[in-house]
Amino acid sequence: MTDQPPPPPGGYQPPPPPGGYPPPPPPSGYPPPPHQGGYPPPPHQGGYPPPPHQGGYPPPPQGGYPPPEAGRGYGAQQQLSIGDAFSWAWNKFTNNAVPLIVSTLVYAVIVGVLYGIVYGLAFALAPDAVSSYDSYSGGFEYSASTSLGAASIAVLVVGGILLLVVLAAIQSAYLVGVLDIANGQPVTIGSFFKPRQVGSVVIATLIIGIAGIIGSLCFILGIVISIFTLFATVAIVDRGLSPIDGIKASIDITKANFVQVLLTWLVAGVTVIVGAIVCGVGLLVAVPVAALITVYAYRRLTGGQIAELNPQPLPPQPPPQQFGPPQQ
Repeated sequence: MTDQPPPPPGGYQPPPPPGGYPPPPPPSGYPPPPHQGGYPPPPHQGGYPPPPHQGGYPPPPQGGYPPPEAGRGYGAQQQLSIGDAFSWAWNKFTNNAVPLIVSTLVYAVIVGVLYGIVYGLAFALAPDAVSSYDSYSGGFEYSASTSLGAASIAVLVVGGILLLVVLAAIQSAYLVGVLDIANGQPVTIGSFFKPRQVGSVVIATLIIGIAGIIGSLCFILGIVISIFTLFATVAIVDRGLSPIDGIKASIDITKANFVQVLLTWLVAGVTVIVGAIVCGVGLLVAVPVAALITVYAYRRLTGGQIAELNPQPLPPQPPPQQFGPPQQ
């Protein structure tokens, strides 16, 4: 017997309409496997959050850290105390007076000899001087004038470029020692005779020098160029930058911290002027202190390393008292 109703009269039964009955079960008689829809998809397909490296944590910061070392701190406003800069510079000078003074003296002699050679040769090649002598009322008056010829002018031009290159190389070597002091490293006289990035410093110095000559036609423009390029050489020696990048870095620092840079420029300049007034001998102190002030301001305005002031030695303390019977 079957549960089907008897066929209608006529002996023919049409097939059941499509969809009238559910689809036949699978041959095995079991429901389809879970991965075909009986259960949610595996976790990695969306049922659970993705692994942490795919988004479970926020992405690494794209701008929360300072730029790479070559430009870290540029364009960001920083705090700088000129009083702290001078105190730090004086402290480091007094603790490193011998290497600073000796190296400054050696470089001063080199520059002085070169200046003497260039200008002595220029005047030696000049036409004969025209002089006059007049006497009156028991006294006398003497005057002399010299006009430079083409040869003398050529010597001065070539000699000026040579002196500029030598000064750039000297500045490069001198700043290496000053930066070592800022890093907290012990220095010797030899620390100031190890030039670094000489080519870049020379090119940057030539660019700044040419810009300064053009700017000298307008007094204010010359001062502005001097202020905005104050840290160019320091940045090149410290970070190994190219000449253009060093100049750009100095400009960026100055734009972001104009007042602090202006005060640094003034204090360093006044320090050198005061040293020159003291019979010129004061430059042996003023030049190192001015260089230390400049490096301190540069490191402070770029978030760089600055060696702490040397702590004062503590007074001798009495030995601690012993309690109880002495040990055998």
